[in-house]
Amino acid sequence: MDDESENENFRKSLWQTRHNQEFTDFTFICGAAQFPVHKVIVCSQSTVFHAACTRQFEESSTNTFNLSEFSGDHVRWLIDFLYTGTYPMETSKAPTLADHIDMFAIGDMYKIEPLAQYAADQFRIGLSHGLNLEEVLPLIPQVYSSTPEHRHELREMVVKFMICPAHGKKQAIEEREWYDDMAEQCPEFIKDLLFTCMERSSSRMMFCH
Repeated sequence: MDDESENENFRKSLWQTRHNQEFTDFTFICGAAQFPVHKVIVCSQSTVFHAACTRQFEESSTNTFNLSEFSGDHVRWLIDFLYTGTYPMETSKAPTLADHIDMFAIGDMYKIEPLAQYAADQFRIGLSHGLNLEEVLPLIPQVYSSTPEHRHELREMVVKFMICPAHGKKQAIEEREWYDDMAEQCPEFIKDLLFTCMERSSSRMMFCH
C-alpha cells in the first residue's frame, strides 16, 4: 500500500471514529443539531477554532462553537472536509454550485485555506459542465456577497464564464435582458466584467500594431 492510500485510510478511520462519537471532546452547534468532533482535528486546521479553544472565549469553557448561521448540510460537509479532505462523505443531497460558494466562504471565514481551494475547484468544475447563462446569473450576487473583496477566485470564474463565447450566451448577452437587474444587484460584478473586457481588448490591440 502506498503512502497516499495509507493516508486516505487513516483519514477515513478518523472520520469513522467521529461518526461513532468516540473520544469526541468538542461540539459544533447548528440550530437544534449538535455535531461532536475532536478538538485536535478542528483546531489544528483552523486558527479561528484554535483561538476559540485556547483563549478566554466562551467556547473554551463550554467546548462548543455555534455555527447556526450555516445550514446543517454545510456544517456536516465542513466536518467531512476537516476529517477527510473532501466533502460530502454521507448525504442524500449532492452539492450544487451554490453550495460550493457557501463552502468557499466557510473556508475563508474560518481560515481553512484547503477547504476554500477545494470548494473553488469544485465550483470551477461545475461551471465547465456546459451550464447556460440562466443557470449562472443567479449565482453571481451570491459569489460577490459571500466573499471578501480580496478573494478573487470565484469572482474571476464567473467573469470568465460570461466572457467565454460558449453555452449559448452570445444572443442572451446581446439582448441585454439581464444587464439592468445585475447592475442594480451586483455593481461590483459589472465593474469587473468591464475591466476584464477592456484588458483583453488592450491586449489584442497590442498584437495588431
